[in-house]
Amino acid sequence: MSKIYVGKTIAYLENGAQYLVLWISLDNEYGYWYDLNSRSQKTPKFILGDIIADEASGKCEILDFLPPTIRTEDSLTDAERLHRDRLWIMMRRAVENEPEIYKPKIRIAILRSIADEHGIKPNNLYSLLDKYWRFGRTKNAFIPRYSNSGGKGKARSAYSNDDGRNNSDSESIGKTLTDRDRNNFATAIKKYYLTRNKVSFATVYERLLQDFYSVESKESSEKIKLLPPSELPTLRQFKYWYYKNRDIITEHKKRDGESSFELTGRSVLGRADFGLMGPGAQFQIDATVGDIYLVSQFDRSNIIGRPVLYFVIDAFSRMVVGMSITLEGPSWRGMAGAISNMATDKVTFCSEYGIEISENDWPCKHIPSSLVGDRGELISKNADNLVNVLGMRIVNTPPYRADLKGIVEQHFRTINTNSVALLPGSVKPDMSKRGGRDYRLDAKLDIRQFTQIVIKCVLHYNNHHYMEYFERSESMMSDKVSAIPINLWNWGISRYSGAPRSLPEDVVRFAVMPTDKATITGKGIRFKGLFYSSDKAVDEGWFEKARSKGTWAIPISYDYRDMASIYTWNEESKTHDTCTLLDWNGKNAGKCLDEIIYEQQSEKATAKQLKTSEIEAKINLNADIDAIVSEAQNRSRILPPKSKREKVSKIRENRRNERESLEITNTANSTTKTFADTKKPNAYIADNTADDEMSPTLRMIKQKMEERQRND
Repeated sequence: MSKIYVGKTIAYLENGAQYLVLWISLDNEYGYWYDLNSRSQKTPKFILGDIIADEASGKCEILDFLPPTIRTEDSLTDAERLHRDRLWIMMRRAVENEPEIYKPKIRIAILRSIADEHGIKPNNLYSLLDKYWRFGRTKNAFIPRYSNSGGKGKARSAYSNDDGRNNSDSESIGKTLTDRDRNNFATAIKKYYLTRNKVSFATVYERLLQDFYSVESKESSEKIKLLPPSELPTLRQFKYWYYKNRDIITEHKKRDGESSFELTGRSVLGRADFGLMGPGAQFQIDATVGDIYLVSQFDRSNIIGRPVLYFVIDAFSRMVVGMSITLEGPSWRGMAGAISNMATDKVTFCSEYGIEISENDWPCKHIPSSLVGDRGELISKNADNLVNVLGMRIVNTPPYRADLKGIVEQHFRTINTNSVALLPGSVKPDMSKRGGRDYRLDAKLDIRQFTQIVIKCVLHYNNHHYMEYFERSESMMSDKVSAIPINLWNWGISRYSGAPRSLPEDVVRFAVMPTDKATITGKGIRFKGLFYSSDKAVDEGWFEKARSKGTWAIPISYDYRDMASIYTWNEESKTHDTCTLLDWNGKNAGKCLDEIIYEQQSEKATAKQLKTSEIEAKINLNADIDAIVSEAQNRSRILPPKSKREKVSKIRENRRNERESLEITNTANSTTKTFADTKKPNAYIADNTADDEMSPTLRMIKQKMEERQRND
């Protein structure tokens, strides 16, 4: 049985079909081939197992590929070599981009990019791809093919000599290029094309003619007139000269910048995991904003924005060894949570979110020899403890070089694309388009529920994700280790030792925990609007001292992911004391600091709104009082004048008379209500009680009622 390699030909005996093998996956499971008898320019996918079975059954043969022609370098003319090299420079980025170039949708994007860059139609590039594959995937496939008429004949090339002249049309020949023309080309390219303005080649050509091949018009000095066509180089000549002398590296750096070139244009000859001596040799850490909107745990009607996800991944096995989800933008606090989780027992961690696992499902609770980040949080002074306390080596990638930690970057794409995209509140591509649905309104998950989902995604990735792109070593292949993170981790742990180190969780946690100041008050230890207590504080009477002598500050450490506890330090014994939330503050237990701060801000906003309503009501109250006072002052102005002595000398008598009048008025009102349903209440009083028998008060009441009746 023959071995299948890239470059072999699979010949089927029944129908005569012949396929050239273009690419085979690292796991020898599948590949892509090209039909040498067809002009479809398609590269179908095949399964190696099927080919082996077909060969065993006699349906096909595996043969060596024989190129149609073999040309040595010495046999090539300068024109042929020039033509070949020019097309190779144009197509190299496409043909070497394997296996993406064999996937139709990606192939279209690649060819369009090259076509736009060179100012040609994408369809022209398909014929070049056909030549490359049909002639055995070699550079010499781009040598121009000659016709059989008249000896050597004429090459099917767009250009036939170094000056770029085309002999087919005298009107579009252009001039014969001189050294001066070439100098003009070089000047125009440097001045207009090799800049960050990214102008098109046609625009550069226009500027070339304006600067070097024009004169002032005789009609107006402000007008420019080009030289006769026979004295003008054509755009085709200009392009030909440039692509003949083109320096791709310089072009990319000048037009896109050094950073862009380092990220997307430089050659990629190495691998991020090459040379690593097993699990724990290098962890990679990075953050990304999740493509989903969340709601508050306190009030689920409040949308709180998008979370920030931190992941720590072992570069050797691709195992996710730590994670953290926060509401604050990429910061040391978020990274500290992921680093702390890196050394945390994952069984305990998952149980906090109601997920039961065994240690074999996620056996990672180690710190690495080196930690790779991207010059963000790891260059802050907070990261010093990672080196000084935990003994890790910090490696910061250069600016704009996310490719140097591509392993963790790839994991972000896996999480966002395969998992987050299906959740309610996830960001969709058409959200920013006019008329697009606002998917923020679909938010249903809070940060705890989202964390549960991400944990389950990580468990699936670690234990079941098959990495077809993973390059297994020879020893892995001999031990038949499948490219699944948990298998690679366990295999690496059993084969290599010394790289992953285990430290107590408290040591790692306190090395990365943020520190701050808390205030001792009579109500408790106040921090971020929360109140705590501890046995030490109660035993030593901290709160009583604060009430009698005033407050004071103490240094503390805290875990922003769960504000149920903070930690005070004892400088003498170098130990910490745990302070827990007071019972009346217990609603904040299990909540992260970001969410607590968000809720506090919401409460302040609500209080501010209610305070405004209260002030508005108070203003209306004052207006009513002012109206009553104004009425009283108006009545006082119409009274007959009295001296000051007259006003103050009879206060007691006036008070007695006012009290009797109020009693009479109240009695009258009560009597009126009592006899409201009586047809003749006054007659009733008159018939039953004589005037001389009535008390003065009742007599006065009777008189007032008679007067009221007469008035009615």
